[in-house]
Parts: sequence; structure tokens; C-alpha cells
Amino acid sequence: MSYSLGGLAFATKQKVANHASAVLNRASLGEVLRGSDESFVRDLLAHHPEADRKHGAGVFWITVALIPEWGTRNFLVLREDGSIDNWSIKKCINNLRPEGH
Repeated sequence: MSYSLGGLAFATKQKVANHASAVLNRASLGEVLRGSDESFVRDLLAHHPEADRKHGAGVFWITVALIPEWGTRNFLVLREDGSIDNWSIKKCINNLRPEGH
């Protein structure tokens, strides 16, 4: 089994989670993701169980922010209509299906 996100292949969901955590933690707060990190995170978001709602009118960009209520770093999506939403990496990974399934 393997998982493909952003042109990268991962042997397990744990390896996907490790990469997502690395992207989340290496980006500066407020930094707009670009390049391979952006591709990976956009593909990961597509696996969220509420992906259509999270995408809304379309994704303009994705950044990293500190969520004060939780005290954690999270990805935020800025939609083309100007609205912003956060989303759970865990929910996306739990919803992942291996290539070909």
C-alpha cells in the first residue's frame, strides 16, 4: 500500500502524518505555502471528510497560524471569497485511501 500526495509517495499513513507535521512546523506563522509543500497540503486537504465545505468557493492560499483557543499550530485555508477556515490533519489522514483503492 502507498499514498501519493503532492507528487510524493508515502508507504504508511504515519509517514504522511510525519511529513504533514514537518511542513506545519517548518513554515513560519503567516507564511503562505508554496511549491512542494503547497502541493502536498492541497492534496491532503482534498481528503478531509468535509473537503467540499473546506474548499468553499475555491482555495486562494494555505498558511500556518497559531490557534489561540487550542494553543496549536494549524493550517488555515483562505478561500477565494475571502473567508478563512482551519482544518484537521488527522481527519484528512484518517480518510486517506491507498493508491488504487
